[in-house]
Amino acid sequence: MPGAAEVGPLLEPLQYSFFVRALVAAILVGTVCAVVGTYVVLKGLAFIGDAISHAAFPGVVAAFLLKGSYYLGAGIAAVATALAIGVVTRRARIRADTAIGVLCRRSRATSPT
Repeated sequence: MPGAAEVGPLLEPLQYSFFVRALVAAILVGTVCAVVGTYVVLKGLAFIGDAISHAAFPGVVAAFLLKGSYYLGAGIAAVATALAIGVVTRRARIRADTAIGVLCRRSRATSPT
């Protein structure tokens, strides 16, 4: 059984309040990410993060050209793509991952890189 001298260095950071808060935040984020990640994979939406991130880039470019807020441009493009994925999935009666793939490629085609 380990003695106090061996365990002491491991428990020493818990004396600081910022460390305890960081540990609690890490546990909460880990739990939420595990639940959301499992849901996303089970729903067949594993590609959604990649698609939305690539869809946001043309919004940033448009905001740059219009001298607007990059965050606003990215947000509008990302939300528009997410809504378009929902509409295409319902109207075309195709699987969500197919709609995600098509719209992700569309957003890549419209970006300048």
